[in-house]
Amino acid sequence: MSTPAFDRAALGALIVDSLEEQLAVIDAAGAIVDVNRAWTRFGIENGLSPKSAGAGGNYLQVLRDAAASGDTLAEDAARGISDVVAGVRAEFRLEYPCHGPHEKRWFVMRAAALQDGPGGLFVVTHHNITQRKLAEEHAEHLALHDALTGLANRRQFSRFLGEEIRRGARNRSPVGLVALDLDGFKEYNDALGHVAGDHCLVSVAGVLAAYARRATDLAARLGGDEFALILGNTDLAGAGRIAHAVRDDVAELRIVYRGARKLSISAGYASLVPGARQTEEGLFQEADKALYAAKAAGGNRVRAYARS
Repeated sequence: MSTPAFDRAALGALIVDSLEEQLAVIDAAGAIVDVNRAWTRFGIENGLSPKSAGAGGNYLQVLRDAAASGDTLAEDAARGISDVVAGVRAEFRLEYPCHGPHEKRWFVMRAAALQDGPGGLFVVTHHNITQRKLAEEHAEHLALHDALTGLANRRQFSRFLGEEIRRGARNRSPVGLVALDLDGFKEYNDALGHVAGDHCLVSVAGVLAAYARRATDLAARLGGDEFALILGNTDLAGAGRIAHAVRDDVAELRIVYRGARKLSISAGYASLVPGARQTEEGLFQEADKALYAAKAAGGNRVRAYARS
């Protein structure tokens, strides 16, 4: 059976139109010479008219208009493509988010001179990298969160506390910290088993998460039965109120073992307005010392760090 003959140019156009990657050819002024179907569809989905998104429109002008409205990524893209057109760089790449109302999306833009064709023409493409970015987000989430409770882990805790300390130093605002652990958790775990122990930790984590609703707050599991709450813009009295509320809410969980023995927590809290040399370790050590005092007093206690 003979293979049917194809016009090479027509075949090339069909191939380009079948690509999922958005592709446009522009001239040195930014005018769109040709596009594939994916480019036109992508432009319309993002609010451009068919005229602006297709041949005859001006892509650089679209970017400049968006930049004038405050879109810094569009400004970067216009500058990068202009550099390619001017011969300042051979290629320009830009990763950017383009989230829809119901999904997250990311793309990478690439601009370069059209090879082996008429001079003064350039190719701009947009390639969907959403799956890679979602995988990266998931990997980062796993790296920064405790697998059992879903709270931040120690790594994220240290990073976040450092950021809050620096923000507090800039704004002269207090940073509060509550350190806590469960009284008698080893005995509870030994008596009822690890499944019950895990369920207990998850329940306590749920209490803590309810007190970390602001962008400046963070609930973390530091390891084992050790937890902490970072409370941005919170003075010592505010940190104390939350520490007592957490203890009371954990008591309301009514986690009981060995008859009538109820699981409780001990908590220590501290707060300071950071100075230029203040570190996250210093504030954590203060809250931890207060926690130690609460445990030494018999547990089921809340203590403040008394700064001399």
